[in-house]
Amino acid sequence: MAYMNTLRLIIFLLFLPVIGQATEDLKYSYVHDSIGDRGDAEGDMTFRTHQDNGVMYEYVHVNIKWKGGFFKSSVTDDFIQKKEIKNGLVLYDIVEGDQKKGYSVFARHINVKNYPVGFKTKKIIKDEDRHPAFSDYDWIFKFKAESVENIEINGQIRQAIYTKLWGSRPTSTTNCQSLPSRGFSTSTGEIYVETWFDLDDSKLLKQVFTKYGCVPSRIIVSKGTWVLNN
Repeated sequence: MAYMNTLRLIIFLLFLPVIGQATEDLKYSYVHDSIGDRGDAEGDMTFRTHQDNGVMYEYVHVNIKWKGGFFKSSVTDDFIQKKEIKNGLVLYDIVEGDQKKGYSVFARHINVKNYPVGFKTKKIIKDEDRHPAFSDYDWIFKFKAESVENIEINGQIRQAIYTKLWGSRPTSTTNCQSLPSRGFSTSTGEIYVETWFDLDDSKLLKQVFTKYGCVPSRIIVSKGTWVLNN
């Protein structure tokens, strides 16, 4: 049944340009590094936006293979997520079905003209009511548009605006829960996100999304790297 649902969605995506207003596909390579080798993964994600009854939606086809480890075989995430688009500095996860967390991404839909070099803000939208970490109300954020840089994407040099996002939440029994006996925690207590946006059309060209354990350890829990392929 799950296979048939995915197949129907793929067919629907193929016909989106015919039945409504849809944009070109944006395909990203994705590499996930984490503590040890068992949480490493790589693959690609394809994005398309579609307007339905005046509402803009984002369709994402995820094709990510997770490496196996001790007592664990390799697993492939192959699913499609439909999500209403929220523009601006929005933090959200791409998830399968009713899962609470998935692949974190930041500000995929912005207009770079609204964020000139030197722009700073602490106002970040967390579109994550069920996420085990980002649903915490005690997060504090700092965002800054740092500079204009040249970045090479698929052999082409593009001019991009380089931005940084830092976020942190307290370590406590009701926030980020540290596990001193293990020497580290897989809970996310701090994030650091570097992003390069195309200066001409605002496309997200590259993003490095790093998650750390509870403060003050700052042990890297995971790092997800997105790079535009087309």
